[in-house]
Amino acid sequence: MPLSELEGLIGREVPLDVLHGALRRASQGIKDVVEYGTCLVTCSDEFQGELRRNFDRDVARPLLPHVASRTFAVSNMAGRIEPGALQLADLHFTVKTRHEGAKLLLVQIAAHVGRRHDAQVPIFGELNRFGLPSPCCGALALLLAPPAAAFSVRHPWFDQLSAFFGPERLEALRADTSPHRLVSAAIVHAVLQAESGLADLLRDPPRTATHVLLVACVIVNQRGSDGALLCGYHHLISDGEHVHVDSGGSLRSTPSAHRFRSEGDLLVVESPWLEDEHKSAVLPRATDAAAVAAGREVLERSTAPAVRERLARARRQVEHLERRPTGMRVYARPVLRGLLQALSVVAPEVGLAALLVESATDLTRARHLRDLLARGPSTEEARRVLHDLEPTIQQLGHREAREVLETLLALHPKGA
Repeated sequence: MPLSELEGLIGREVPLDVLHGALRRASQGIKDVVEYGTCLVTCSDEFQGELRRNFDRDVARPLLPHVASRTFAVSNMAGRIEPGALQLADLHFTVKTRHEGAKLLLVQIAAHVGRRHDAQVPIFGELNRFGLPSPCCGALALLLAPPAAAFSVRHPWFDQLSAFFGPERLEALRADTSPHRLVSAAIVHAVLQAESGLADLLRDPPRTATHVLLVACVIVNQRGSDGALLCGYHHLISDGEHVHVDSGGSLRSTPSAHRFRSEGDLLVVESPWLEDEHKSAVLPRATDAAAVAAGREVLERSTAPAVRERLARARRQVEHLERRPTGMRVYARPVLRGLLQALSVVAPEVGLAALLVESATDLTRARHLRDLLARGPSTEEARRVLHDLEPTIQQLGHREAREVLETLLALHPKGA
């Protein structure tokens, strides 16, 4: 299998050129591809310059040898995927496949962390800038130890990171006194950004036959050549109308699940998906019976063809993922996010009702949603509320995300 090499690299730090060689081989090993596109999402930090140069030299140039502009680049504080960026990248690289064959779009999302040595002891989260120790990634360091200005001046990047990390992950990371605190933060960030990319692609798949190979990693900035820790890879296939996750795997976004060790100078990270997983990154569950009843009433009326078509797509994705041992653990949340985003366009009240029935929100908000659904919100109002709930959805554990998915999919039974 062309992607088996990536499977073996998840959680293992390797030299940057080793990871890029594996990405190139994986991309070239996927058959019947007639054109390629590349997208790199990374932090604005100047220390990511080595990543940019090496990605162009070792990945983009071999895949697109006759193209002058080879990489669609997203560069911002901490390296955040911009909504719609993957759709633009796909459009930019779609030429031959408008008529025949398939394209491969390779997307690398790269968080980063510094590593310097003090008396041969590695110190993670710092590197030397002009001879002085400096936080790295600076944006993630500020997230874990926010300055006063972050609460008095609007910082959109800080607000976005705070919302998607969520209170439980942030509390765990801010209380972490281990040497790997910033490494764990960078892993969480990379995994969550990959989920945002997945949700985008599942909601709005490429319009021509396309393979998407999306990888999330943490670059280890250090003196000498950088290292790279693969956090996950995801291979999606679109036929121009429907898309599904064909294969993939990931470390978890739960900081307490990360287990660190070293092999020589290189990091190894494990985060097992335990059957008896304790709740993590889960909000309090509401118990308002009237709210649940209001949600069920809306769901029972949800028979619009556009709703059923979106549910049918999601069911196909779920049925494919259920064939693999950890498929739904890795992908329940991004599949749910993609479905809710799609429903927001055609019937946002359905998404709100599912969240209400499964009580995937706090008691105060549940009562607000109950009252909203009871009086029949306008589409725009429901869409706005569902949009504001997106960070809440990002806090759900995979079990809770799956419960909400199952509530929605029950509206479109198997074989319907």
